[in-house]
Amino acid sequence: MAGTASDEDHTVSAALSQTDQPSSRPESMADAPAWCQNVVKAGYIVWAIVAIVGFATLDFNLIDPVLQTGVLVAIVLPIARRIARTDRDPAIFGFVMAAFTAKLLGAVARDLVTNVYYNGVADANEYHSWGKQLVSSYRVFDFSPDIGEFSGTGFMRGLTGVIYSIAGTSKFGGFVIFSFFAFIGLLLFWRAFCHAVPGGDRRRYGLLVLFLPSLLYWPSALGKDAWSVMGLGIASFGVSLILTRRPFKGALAMALGLGSITYVRPHVALVVFCGLVLAALVGRSKSRSGAAPFIRVFVFGALFLMGTVLASQTSSFLGVDSLNTETVDAELTKAEGRTDEAGSTFSPVRVNTPLDLPLATVTVLFRPFPWEAHNAPAIGTSAEGVFLIWLSWRSRRRLLNIPRFMRREPYVAYCVGYLFVFVFAFSSFSNFGILARQRAQVMPAFLVMLCLPERRRASHKRIDPTALDTSGAPLYPTGTGDDPYAALHEGPPNPYADPPDDD
Repeated sequence: MAGTASDEDHTVSAALSQTDQPSSRPESMADAPAWCQNVVKAGYIVWAIVAIVGFATLDFNLIDPVLQTGVLVAIVLPIARRIARTDRDPAIFGFVMAAFTAKLLGAVARDLVTNVYYNGVADANEYHSWGKQLVSSYRVFDFSPDIGEFSGTGFMRGLTGVIYSIAGTSKFGGFVIFSFFAFIGLLLFWRAFCHAVPGGDRRRYGLLVLFLPSLLYWPSALGKDAWSVMGLGIASFGVSLILTRRPFKGALAMALGLGSITYVRPHVALVVFCGLVLAALVGRSKSRSGAAPFIRVFVFGALFLMGTVLASQTSSFLGVDSLNTETVDAELTKAEGRTDEAGSTFSPVRVNTPLDLPLATVTVLFRPFPWEAHNAPAIGTSAEGVFLIWLSWRSRRRLLNIPRFMRREPYVAYCVGYLFVFVFAFSSFSNFGILARQRAQVMPAFLVMLCLPERRRASHKRIDPTALDTSGAPLYPTGTGDDPYAALHEGPPNPYADPPDDD
């Protein structure tokens, strides 16, 4: 009998140790949901087709991205495994790999549409031409060729030359690599949300930010969009670390992200900075030490210096002496004129007063409406806009929680400031095609609002928190006596749990 009891104790302890520790078995696609496996299978099929056609025709433009994809997969695999082990959920490995596959498929779609629908007319052609010219110099470490001012277009020319020097001069390959850059940015947006909004719906946000069609398609080309999304993701991840008491790593990541954006679009970096200022202003300090006021003074001092640098870079980029209401208004007017030259034009809704903000927000985030779409890309964009409007309505109880969570979780305040300053800056754009491409930079911040915990209706029935059920267990274990929302912040939910019935 004693031996039997000892065996049982050993079995129980072994089971507990297996439960508390992640499995030593390597994560695989077998752990993933069926739909994730199907996305990866589709990627294999497309990769095989491109490989067969490329090697059969000896087309370097196709062979190069086939080889590049293998290298990128080798980079993403350990990242996906690390995330799965950190979250103690093997299914996340397949989820990340499916997101990576979908992003590369977005690069394939973007390349096909650019070459077939637009007859190859795109900014990517300029960067591709410059990249090929610079390769011969850059491969011998000769960086003397003149690329113009080292910001904006000039920076992209030089960056393309560096990438081509390492990865080859295939334009399709350039699409694949820049699509990978954007994937890293979107992945970091997801991880930032998981860290900084622990009560949020991680599953929903991951699905939206990694699989929304516009985010799969637009920042998947050789150009500024993908690089900007990567920089925004790195900066936002850094902000999440700072706001969750990891200031040194967070400051390093934020500086790297903002630096990356500043070289391409310094005005967008300034928009991110405004979001950070709002988070610092309204966010509740989680430190109860006597040093908290001094830390706050230091933070605002650092923000002042950062804002001064970004404002200087932005004014230099825009070609104005300083940023003020007159110069900003003049630049927005110029932007309206420049974007009104091509097709898909409309009358923009400029934000001149706070009363203009709601309609401008709808325009920047959701238009064109179905009756405003007159070609295939516009129809696809309008379909996504209708979906986001429907999802926003379904998420209205989540949106009601924004003011409360801006104070409780400063990352939400960061996203709110980032969103509305972006709307102000880009409300002057009067071309649906350009606006749809630009909104990929703000969509991850907007999606945060749709993934907050819901605002529950408080029960009028008086609750006794000490009540017990028939078995003697607590009847209300979540502590809903005085605070009906307390259960939302006890810990992060399972990101792959079934969604609520009403969503």
